Amino acid sequence: MRKVIAGLVVFVLLVLGAAYLFIPNIIKLKSSIGINATRTGLNRMLLDKTNVAKWWPGKISNDSFYLNDFVYTINNSNITVMPIFIADKKVTISTSLFLIEIRTDFTNLEWVGAMASSYNPIKRIAAYFKAKKIEADMQTILNKMEIFYKVPENIYGFEIKKELVMDSTLIQTSAISKGYPTNQFIYSLVDKLINYAANNNAKKTGYPMLNINETDSINFEVKVAIPVDKPLPNSVTILQKRMLGRGNILVTEVKGGSEMAEKAIIQMKKYADDYKRMAPAIPFYSLITDRLKETDSSKWITKIYYPVM
Repeated sequence: MRKVIAGLVVFVLLVLGAAYLFIPNIIKLKSSIGINATRTGLNRMLLDKTNVAKWWPGKISNDSFYLNDFVYTINNSNITVMPIFIADKKVTISTSLFLIEIRTDFTNLEWVGAMASSYNPIKRIAAYFKAKKIEADMQTILNKMEIFYKVPENIYGFEIKKELVMDSTLIQTSAISKGYPTNQFIYSLVDKLINYAANNNAKKTGYPMLNINETDSINFEVKVAIPVDKPLPNSVTILQKRMLGRGNILVTEVKGGSEMAEKAIIQMKKYADDYKRMAPAIPFYSLITDRLKETDSSKWITKIYYPVM
């Protein structure tokens, strides 16, 4: 019996000794993951807590994020590094999330922190296991983040495709509208182009193309084009244009009125900026739905084309 007790004492002493030998005074926390997304796009999403709520793996209450036994407080006021505080009833740990651009379209997330252990060997061991539990939760959070943000639609709100420009011949006209142009104003320009093509024995080969530019608080420059089946001569108000094939263009399709289309244009610009793509030409709408025939704007289909290089 004495040998058993002595053996247990020795074992306990070895465990306690190992606690000091293998568990440091400051326990480091680190989790990381790579995401197929731009650093600027990820940063923008993480700075908005409403976006974080879309993928958070735990509970959310009063702007605080919970996972297992810990509450995570995200300080979303910093652009270069994101401080995140992890706390339970006994401890608060300061951690930092770094977004490191590896390529334009690939970002490493490095989440690091540290927590103090204790000179009490029992508490020291408990702190070690708590740290490992927190580290596992950090990795769970990063894994959820990767699953969500590797889908571009979850960052930009629209499915944005990269396509090649098809070689085409266009005719274009423009006019100034006092106030945002009505559908009647837009389609009067479209009809002008269709009539010009018909008078020159040409046919329209695709949907009307539209670009609206607000020049000041009152005036809007409206440019309309249609693709035609052959080159046509210029007139005073109608110009021939060419879209040279094999160029790069971003494309998305939206359903809804003008506000939805304008929102998509804004998001496509963010996409182009995030991926460091310049616009060599103006973006334009392709009016799939005839807006004069379909008056319910919620049913309008618009394709949006955003040239990039």
